[in-house]
Amino acid sequence: MNATVNVLCYKSKILSNGENPLMIRVCKDGKKKYQSIGISVKPEYWDFEKNKPKRNCPDKEQIQRIITEKLREFSNQIIEYKTENKEFTVTNLMEKVSSSITKKTVEQLLNDEIIRLKDESRLKYALTYKELKTSFWPHHCLQASFGF
Repeated sequence: MNATVNVLCYKSKILSNGENPLMIRVCKDGKKKYQSIGISVKPEYWDFEKNKPKRNCPDKEQIQRIITEKLREFSNQIIEYKTENKEFTVTNLMEKVSSSITKKTVEQLLNDEIIRLKDESRLKYALTYKELKTSFWPHHCLQASFGF
């Protein structure tokens, strides 16, 4: 079964400012999961039939841009799963999209890349990253002393 992703204004929850949160709804195999997109609107500015902001909505363009970007992220991940013939659940999809951007230090990034390359038996590339990593770390003491 195909997964569907859409944005809706969550009527059943009213925030302290009188607005309703906008939520991503993912449906697949009879399961539904909701996730806030981090913005809210007053109900009078939301078209509940078309699930989009009304013309008179303040910041309509910005809200529409955020909605489009969120929908694109989910669509891209669904396409990636399909092209790799991977099964996925609504929970997997939500977790993958929401954790797609994580902050890492340069050291963490290099370590992850070294592990990935070793797992793929690409040992020469892994060694290159390892040498790059070693070339950084003797200098970190100098950087710290200068406040960088």
